[in-house]
Amino acid sequence: MARLAVFIFLCFCAMFAAAIFGILHNKISFGIGASYFYDVKFAQFAIDPVLQNRIGAGVVGALATWWMGLLMGLPAFTLGLFTQAGRRRYFYAGLKSIWIATSIAAIGAFIGLAFDHIADINNLVGYLPNVDAFSDPEGFLRAAVMHEASYFGGVLGALAALYVMWRERPKKGDYHASTQ
Repeated sequence: MARLAVFIFLCFCAMFAAAIFGILHNKISFGIGASYFYDVKFAQFAIDPVLQNRIGAGVVGALATWWMGLLMGLPAFTLGLFTQAGRRRYFYAGLKSIWIATSIAAIGAFIGLAFDHIADINNLVGYLPNVDAFSDPEGFLRAAVMHEASYFGGVLGALAALYVMWRERPKKGDYHASTQ
């Protein structure tokens, strides 16, 4: 029963970590390409016009990513439920998985951001459908690439979290494994 409580708590921790990541991520990407939010995201998430600024971008970030934390964590936490020796070891392995997954998602976002500054963004803008619909096509594309790269990093982070949970399981002859 205690292990199930740890599982549920880890799921909430992953959702919280993802929401915080989304808030910080969107505050950065709002500064890079506010048109991504003004032209698409604020309407998509029905953000009140009074909040259509960095605060609203943070709200969009929380709403858009909390579920990703759950999606990223469920496979690892389910594996840990059956492979970890005790609830304490399971809890710390779960926190480590969340940290690794979130870090890899952040690295993905920064790779996307770096790509934005290295690539000739003006040539890529021509590939946007309805390019005239965006108030700042270059800024829109910069923010969009950063967002897509962070989701790709999130997928890699989920795989890494699964690996971390597997690696943290007690090995044969590990007499120090907690049984609590």
